[in-house]
Amino acid sequence: MKTWLSLPTRLLKKPYDRVFPLILLAVVLGLTCASVRMLVVMPRQDEVSRLQAEDAAGTQRLAQLRQADRAAQEVKDVLNSLPGSRDFAKLPLAISEVAKRDRVTVPDLSYAVDKTERGVTKAVLKGPVIGKYEDLRRFIHHLESAERFLFIEDLRVARVVGKKAEKLEALTFTMNIGTYVREDQSRVPLEPRHP
Repeated sequence: MKTWLSLPTRLLKKPYDRVFPLILLAVVLGLTCASVRMLVVMPRQDEVSRLQAEDAAGTQRLAQLRQADRAAQEVKDVLNSLPGSRDFAKLPLAISEVAKRDRVTVPDLSYAVDKTERGVTKAVLKGPVIGKYEDLRRFIHHLESAERFLFIEDLRVARVVGKKAEKLEALTFTMNIGTYVREDQSRVPLEPRHP
């Protein structure tokens, strides 16, 4: 134990007397750096990490909100592209005109409506369509590629029987054509909903 106590006195004697202040300065600087790192830098690093995590979460939330706004805009565009209730009244006539142009017959076209949510009604037009295969194919193509939002829900095929059918080689399709109709004529406003 005497050797440890005598160490500072030996360092103050020659040849260590010039190096001892530098060693002491190095120890003090080392302890100062360690304490600054522990007391100042490490807490700041934790705070920086926390702020970076908050920033990443905020960026992700912003991306989700932008995606929700784009989806809401797309829904609004689809709803605004739907025919209004006044336009729906013209739809059976328009289908009959397409049928005449494609040389097919639509003798009886009826419709049923089902109320859905958010001011939209689903309408289904039902009826037989008679004509040659090529004409029926063209008619179906024109319905599917129409500007209106139409889709064929059901399609059943049967041959026409009798002498007239043998001459015409006619087929009968029973079709269910679906569409959606806005209940009011006004356009759907887009109101962003952010919590």
